[in-house]
Amino acid sequence: MKMVKERFTTKRMRISPIVTTFALATTVLSTPVILSDSALYAQGTFDRKIPPAVGEAKPLVFPKIQERKLANGIPVAVMEDHSSPVVSVVAVLDVSTYLDPKGKDGLASLVSSMLSEGTSRHTANQLSDEYANLGNTVSPFGFYTIPANFDRSLQLMAEQLLTPSFPDEALQRLKAQRISGIKRSMENPGYLGSRVFASKLYGADHPYSRVESEASISSISKDDIRNFYRSYYRPPNIKFVVAGAISPEDAVAKLDMVFGRWDSGENGRVIPPEPHDPDSTVIYLYDRPNSPQSVIMIGALAPRRDNPDYYAIDFMNTTLGGAFNSRLNLNLREKHQYSYGAGSRFTYRNVPELGVFSASSSVVAAKTDSALIEFMKEIRGIHGESPITKEEFEFAKSQSISVLPLQFETVKQRADAVASLYRRALPLDFYNQLVDNYKKVDYNQVLRVAKERLNPGKLVIVVVGDKSQIEAGLRATGIAPVVVVDSL
Repeated sequence: MKMVKERFTTKRMRISPIVTTFALATTVLSTPVILSDSALYAQGTFDRKIPPAVGEAKPLVFPKIQERKLANGIPVAVMEDHSSPVVSVVAVLDVSTYLDPKGKDGLASLVSSMLSEGTSRHTANQLSDEYANLGNTVSPFGFYTIPANFDRSLQLMAEQLLTPSFPDEALQRLKAQRISGIKRSMENPGYLGSRVFASKLYGADHPYSRVESEASISSISKDDIRNFYRSYYRPPNIKFVVAGAISPEDAVAKLDMVFGRWDSGENGRVIPPEPHDPDSTVIYLYDRPNSPQSVIMIGALAPRRDNPDYYAIDFMNTTLGGAFNSRLNLNLREKHQYSYGAGSRFTYRNVPELGVFSASSSVVAAKTDSALIEFMKEIRGIHGESPITKEEFEFAKSQSISVLPLQFETVKQRADAVASLYRRALPLDFYNQLVDNYKKVDYNQVLRVAKERLNPGKLVIVVVGDKSQIEAGLRATGIAPVVVVDSL
């Protein structure tokens, strides 16, 4: 204790005068008590191996959603809530990127970006001035403002959605930015890994594997932009969400004035062919010479978003890699120090498309093979060799439910949450039933899901790193055959 006190005294002498003055003032108000280690542990109840008890979760109260329609049939979901003097509006556009013509990947995304570059009435700079006058920004896809600014914000939003001008200078600038971004991405090992992962999981020719390229972006013309916009930015492909200090009647009336006469057009929804699980586990090695780290990505196809096992899958993934104290992170980061962090997730597309399971991490190159062994150990473990314990199950359930109120605290958060329901084609009462659906999950259901949804024998494993350093080690693991992938 003497040595500890001397070090403390030495450090205190180096504190700045301002901090010292504050410390002296604090001492006058209350005399601090320095406890020894023995005093801290006097009652014998402090154990770092035992996590602190989780407090009682606050109940999730989600506002009632009222769905109406505009004169042209556009659905509008309204959540009236006068607890805060704000209103949030979200336009949900359901236009698939799979509509991009062959050789013009990136067109749908570029059209979306061009909407805010000017309208028939305002240039982009003039729109910025309008936002400054309002004190809030407005995008083609929504705004968040006070009720007094609602009408003007809605007008500016409608301008961008209904009368974009697509100026040539803006198109060339955005194309140059996209191309520059693509070049930078090719230097990012995570991006390279995601490219290889998609091509091997879905197939190189599957729509899920398509990506923007310098050539595809360069080929996009102003006519391409206009034609895509005219075809798909239409009522069949749009829905609105309005939340906050406004009644459903006022919200619909105001939206109807600006969007109710919007002409109909083509359906922008495309459902790609369903991909198939791999026949067996394979390690795909992408060479990135002199890379000090290796990126590891492991994955497989997952169920649809509306699968009844969704909640049990969530609990299972929380244990595997969805939380800081998950098995993957505690293993690769805390126990072995191979990585700054490791995790897993289930990502879902719009119903009825399949989702995807993925686990990933960046690890020190010299430990690539060891890290992959630990990845597979945890996946095999949760699959059945080391099943989820009841304690892990109870933590996952408590954690999943307790964080919900934080995710829906603000009007904007709730509006965005309902927008996600529209995008995923889920029922609008989803969040009202969420807690009950989580509580219905039992321990045996999670054990079953872990066996059914994680098959160690049918995984795509991608490793991006220095082939000369890591190939021999990967082959020596015996986990799966190693296939060296050609350059992208």
